[in-house]
Amino acid sequence: MTKIRNPEVTRKKLLDALQRLVEQKPERLSGKYRVNVKSVQEEAGLSLGSAYRYPDVMDAITEQKLAIAKRDIRKRSVKSDLERLREEKTKEKALKEKYRSELEEANEKLDRLYAEQTMQLTAMMNLLDVEDRTKLLQDSKPKVIRIK
Repeated sequence: MTKIRNPEVTRKKLLDALQRLVEQKPERLSGKYRVNVKSVQEEAGLSLGSAYRYPDVMDAITEQKLAIAKRDIRKRSVKSDLERLREEKTKEKALKEKYRSELEEANEKLDRLYAEQTMQLTAMMNLLDVEDRTKLLQDSKPKVIRIK
């Protein structure tokens, strides 16, 4: 007994199977699968190689594979860009905090040094006699020369 093949029925089975795989609602396949010729043929319940007889079906499979690849790349690139920007923002915040704390430490150190220097100058002035202190203060004044 010979099977009677109807090419339109086979084409429709293949296209329906492709549509189910694209929509991620397969009837025969389970688990992980990719949209390719083999998975479309298995989902349609046809023998391997049957899709190759239909160039329009092969073109549709290729188009869907490209569309899925583009969508995945777009998702990955947007996600990776977002992650990269978040990481950069975190690094910049950490760097800003580091510089802020270094600035505070430097200002505190300058304040301590200025206070220490002032105390040393005061102590040195207190060690001097009144005459020497007066002479030192007079010598430290800038000499202004009058120009006619």
